[in-house]
Amino acid sequence: MSEDDRHLVWRHKAGDNSAFEELHARHGRRVTAYLLRSGFTRPEADDLCQEVFLRAFKSLGSFDADRGSLGTWLGAIARNVARRQWRRRARPEGFDGELAEETFAADNPRAAPEVREELQAVRDCVAALPAELGRIVRLRYIDARTTRGIAEVTDTPEATVRARLAEAKGMVERCLRGKGVLE
Repeated sequence: MSEDDRHLVWRHKAGDNSAFEELHARHGRRVTAYLLRSGFTRPEADDLCQEVFLRAFKSLGSFDADRGSLGTWLGAIARNVARRQWRRRARPEGFDGELAEETFAADNPRAAPEVREELQAVRDCVAALPAELGRIVRLRYIDARTTRGIAEVTDTPEATVRARLAEAKGMVERCLRGKGVLE
């Protein structure tokens, strides 16, 4: 667990509620991205993210950093909240279970080593992109924005956003092939 997270947890346990707000600011986008990739709409994901952090707030006093990172712990809460919501649905639309589960795999020491290795290779390849393409990729896959949302944020036509995403995808694929992750 990062020292920043450790300090924020300590501050929260000491009664500083602003520390929890900082934890939410640090991890909220990632939890929302997980929920979006799990097939929930933006409003559903936002509501479920709040539920995840409400549960985390109530039980943060029992969090044990020796058992894993805060990100892994929040990921477990998010998976439980999502699973409960999936059971309420007849059939989740657009759900990619494997992708959803891998969202938190990088922080999970029990995740398969090959999954952690592949995710690190993807991170390295994205980091190697030109700044403009890297920003668009982060807006799409980390912030889970739509093409229209990216176009609004970057003040770029939607067609240009699609073209740049395709260009970035090609560059990442070539990079991953170079690293032996893709054939």
